[in-house]
Amino acid sequence: MNKVSKRSRQFFRALFSKMEQDDHEAVNRYLDRREKKLFYNMDPAIQKHCVNVAATVLSMVSGRPDLNQPVLVKAGLLHDIGKSQGAFTVMDRVWYVLVKKVSRRLAKKLAKPGNAGFFARLRNSFHLHIYHTEIGASIAERAGLDKDLIYLLRNHHNHCLASQSEELAILLKADELN
Repeated sequence: MNKVSKRSRQFFRALFSKMEQDDHEAVNRYLDRREKKLFYNMDPAIQKHCVNVAATVLSMVSGRPDLNQPVLVKAGLLHDIGKSQGAFTVMDRVWYVLVKKVSRRLAKKLAKPGNAGFFARLRNSFHLHIYHTEIGASIAERAGLDKDLIYLLRNHHNHCLASQSEELAILLKADELN
């Protein structure tokens, strides 16, 4: 039941979320000009999710000078930039979650880049969900972002590597909580 309530909360957040003034202030506080451009290329619902992840990261690293807090917060704000490479709706995301629940293999088989028409857009949303970590890391590399930040973006769903990096484990947990 916990996963159902989490997914329901995510769905309604995505439907009704919007960036508030304090969200924009947080973006301005932590991101430079290049990073803000990447952030604002994302869909507003994804922007809000990323702001929430960054806020959770901040609460998790408070009082931890051993961690690279600026890079972790930037990673929270930018972790889903790979999803900015196509147009898809909240309902496209719902379809992806439902199909993936039935069969991860089917979701991966359906994933193809493209945007023309309903099914192409849906297949593109599957592609972006599955490969957004690598797409986002490539975007960050082309923008010349910090290598530690790129590592976190590329691996923010990699549970295996999380045991080797406390910073990655924190980002992964903050993303899962939001």
